[in-house]
Amino acid sequence: MSQENVEIWRANIEDQPAELTAGTSPEATISLLSEIWDPEVELDASEARVLDINPVYRGAAAVRQFWQEWFSAWETIQFDYELVDAGERVVLLLDLKMRGRSTGIEMPFGKCAWVGTFRDGLVVQVKLYMSQSEALEAAGLSE
Repeated sequence: MSQENVEIWRANIEDQPAELTAGTSPEATISLLSEIWDPEVELDASEARVLDINPVYRGAAAVRQFWQEWFSAWETIQFDYELVDAGERVVLLLDLKMRGRSTGIEMPFGKCAWVGTFRDGLVVQVKLYMSQSEALEAAGLSE
């Protein structure tokens, strides 16, 4: 079942442009992302060291708000990714680079990861880790 979840997440990511630019609609991107969310999805950003981010978002509307705020901060977002099957969960390893919308400053966000839990083909919980090794460990894997 988890390999199916890997493929669900991969298809969702592949529908996104590899670089989100000023001409890319954040709402269109969020709508694509939300296609695989359970209505009661939970997004845990408690590991993020960003002051304006709430620690936990519950429900599709709150998770949509998180992504609207995130995308509104960046003029461009570039990413490379890898998905790792972790049994009940899927680990999304990311390498991000962004340019601030208001500052124009390039910011290599670096390597981070999301660990997603799926139920019936939908994401029910996803947690952000600022360290890929911590995410892999949380999912019961080693780097």
